[in-house]
Amino acid sequence: MSEVEKRKVLKFVTSCPRPPLLGFSQLEPKFGIQSTGTDDRLPSSSTCFNLLKLPRYTSKSVLKGKLLYAINSEAGFHLS
Repeated sequence: MSEVEKRKVLKFVTSCPRPPLLGFSQLEPKFGIQSTGTDDRLPSSSTCFNLLKLPRYTSKSVLKGKLLYAINSEAGFHLS
């Protein structure tokens, strides 16, 4: 992933496009990943909890495609 895409993932999960000033060890609540759903679902997040809800995709290419779609859509609550 490019640096821009990494920032978009961070914003998608935490609502902030940059890491905490004092590092991720200071992120509260801690960054988390929860396994939910199947291939037909897009990734989602709970920004209040810094939680990425990631379906169990059947391949890395499906994961990458769906994650890039989700972070670039900028649809927010309208995506769910």
